[in-house]
Amino acid sequence: MVSYWKNVSIKKISEASGYGTATVDRVLNDRPGVSKRTKDKILKTLNNLQNTSQKNNKKNILVCSQSGPSYNKTLEETIERVNSKNHNKFNLIKKFIAAKDFKPDHFIKILNDTSKFDAVIIVSQEDQNINNEIIKITNEGKPVVTLTTDLPNSNRTCYIGSNQSNAGSTAAQIIGKHVGKKTGSILMVMSMPYRCQQERELGFRKILRSEFPNLIIKESIFNLDTPEESYKYVKKYIKENGTPLGIYNIAGGNLGVAKAISEMDLQQDIIFVGHELNKNSRHLLENNKMDFVIGHDVELEIESAFEKILNFSNEVENKTFYYSDILIFNKYNCMNKKVF
Repeated sequence: MVSYWKNVSIKKISEASGYGTATVDRVLNDRPGVSKRTKDKILKTLNNLQNTSQKNNKKNILVCSQSGPSYNKTLEETIERVNSKNHNKFNLIKKFIAAKDFKPDHFIKILNDTSKFDAVIIVSQEDQNINNEIIKITNEGKPVVTLTTDLPNSNRTCYIGSNQSNAGSTAAQIIGKHVGKKTGSILMVMSMPYRCQQERELGFRKILRSEFPNLIIKESIFNLDTPEESYKYVKKYIKENGTPLGIYNIAGGNLGVAKAISEMDLQQDIIFVGHELNKNSRHLLENNKMDFVIGHDVELEIESAFEKILNFSNEVENKTFYYSDILIFNKYNCMNKKVF
């Protein structure tokens, strides 16, 4: 019997190949009495029908990300690579929106057209109207995976990403140990109401308060996940308030923070810690313009999201979160990591 014969009826193969059902049956069950030419044509027909069936049965996944340009690029290229590595199991509908251009109504319109997708992978700041749309999607029996930043009030299927509170605590530990017993201020750079940033901030403040009372967060500045905004506000803060002992960038825009520190010749005075290893942050690490990057395995997270979606209907244990490892990079261990 042909081992890969499945999901296609003998009648359908017969109609497509032009041979009778008895001849097709002989080929599929590996019985004699059929010429090699006929056998090859029938098997080729079977292969074409199976490929068509597989293509038509692919799940359509909406990948909807509202984030900084660096993370959006990392996510887009990683998700394409993982899908390609898995023989393009999914049709990807990609919607990447820069944080500075975010309009909730536009995002909601994308989510509202549920006839176009079977599942959603989403990166978004918290918004009650977006939560409501996700509730509608899950009520239709379609899985929704939140990536990197959670939307726990949306009835989403699963969160996949780091424990962001622990990531913030890790940043506090790095900065606190580096500064030692010096007394002074720490500057936090944030952007928009992403839950991941709120959780990082909570974890960061908790560790500074409990373990490093010599360090005070006097002020937080806000950007739009862009280098231009980060540069402008960090430089303004230092001019008006003096040099902080450390800068923790919870958001995007690492290039802008580094540019402000470099222009004021303060690399030796400020420990600079941020998030997301990509081409920009790796360049900063390698050139001593950034000290540490707190990262995570985006490829593993995408693979986990795909697996969650594939197994959604027959899962025995319905896990609602998957925490990936928190990774710490410096100039000596970032070189061999593939980044975008």
